[in-house]
This record gives sequence, structure tokens and C-alpha cells, in this order.
Amino acid sequence: MYRRLHEEFDLKIQLNLFYRMENFDLSMMSDAYYDEWKENADWLKLSFHSQLENVNPYEFSGYDEVYDDCKRVHEQIVRFASPRSLASTTTVHCCQLTKDGLRAMEDNGVKGLLGLFGTQEKPRTSYGIDECGAARIRSGEILQIGNISFASIDIVLNCFSTEDILQQLARMHQREGIRVMIHEQYFYADYYMYQPEFEQKLRSAFAFLRENGYQSCFYEDLPAEMPCF
Repeated sequence: MYRRLHEEFDLKIQLNLFYRMENFDLSMMSDAYYDEWKENADWLKLSFHSQLENVNPYEFSGYDEVYDDCKRVHEQIVRFASPRSLASTTTVHCCQLTKDGLRAMEDNGVKGLLGLFGTQEKPRTSYGIDECGAARIRSGEILQIGNISFASIDIVLNCFSTEDILQQLARMHQREGIRVMIHEQYFYADYYMYQPEFEQKLRSAFAFLRENGYQSCFYEDLPAEMPCF
């Protein structure tokens, strides 16, 4: 599906990885596809998300835990998918980090973090950024703090119907950039919250963005003068 969307929309895709789940961790991932990952790294990248899928995993974590977890995922990506496949930006699961956690991400080579900052009506913040900074990010601004740039995830597609997605994108389409996310598990028919329209949501969103002059790019490669999704 992602390859089809890439071929149709020149889509750039980044997958944020947990290190482990029940009966599997990334050290068990085969390196048999290394060359294929490397060959496709111009449109398909991988990054750190968390050690495992738990709520707010790094909300109170110190430097060592975050550093070790991030490094472990990075090492496995490089092993089975090549250094070219490792993104230098990511979204940490649940978007919470302490100052020491942020420093650990930076020391692992992370240059950008995407987070959830809510809306003007329902504001929230991520990565310990104060509300003043969060409001700027919420409006579409990219905020540089130290050596890391912070930006909003503007829409999480699995949270909305296709109609609602198009309405929200229409309200944002004057922005220079729009950052789109979807949780992959909703694609699979054996998932208890399976969304059979998963691909249609993506196709509708990317068609709308392309029709409005946007081009897809990785956040880390974002040209300042070009509207992207």
C-alpha cells in the first residue's frame, strides 16, 4: 500500500519503531532485506518511537533510559535497514520527555521532534515546551530550541472520517507545511479497531494536498520555501 501511494503521489513515509512487543524485538528482525531498505531510503525511513507501547513512557525518565532505548532502536535500524534508512527526526511515543530526555535524544543524533499540540480550542503541549512556545507551534511555526527543531503533527488521520479529514485539511491548506500522521495498526484486519477505509483516508488526504500545491518530503529535508506534507 505504501509503495502504491509513493508511486502515485511521490509520497515520503517514515515509520516510528517500538523496540519490542510480546515474543519479538528488533534484534530478531532479519537483515535479508538490507539492500532493499537501502535502495528505497529516499522515500521510506525508520526512526525511534519507544522501547515498547506503554503510556507516557518517558514522562519522568532520566538521561540514561532515554539514551539507551533510542540507541538500541537506532543500532537495529542501521543493522537491518542501513544508515540511509535512519531518520534524524521522529515522534517519541506520547510526546513526553524531560530536559535530560531531550538531551539524550540530541546525543543520539536526533535533530527534530514532531509532537501533539492540540488546537486553539483544546490546547496541549509536548516535550515540556511551555504554552507560549506550544501556541506558536500550534499555529504552524517550527520552533528551534537548542539543536532540536519542534513542530506539530497537524492531523492524525485514524482519528477522523475521510470527510472530516478533508474538512480539516481545507482549514489548514494556506499553511506553508502540513504534517500528517496515521497509526499503522488500523490497517490490519485482525486489529480490534480495524479501519477498512484506512487506505482511502490516506489517498484522499494526499490527493487533496497535491491538488493544493503541496509536495511530500521528510521533515528533516523540509525546504523553507516549499509547502510540504
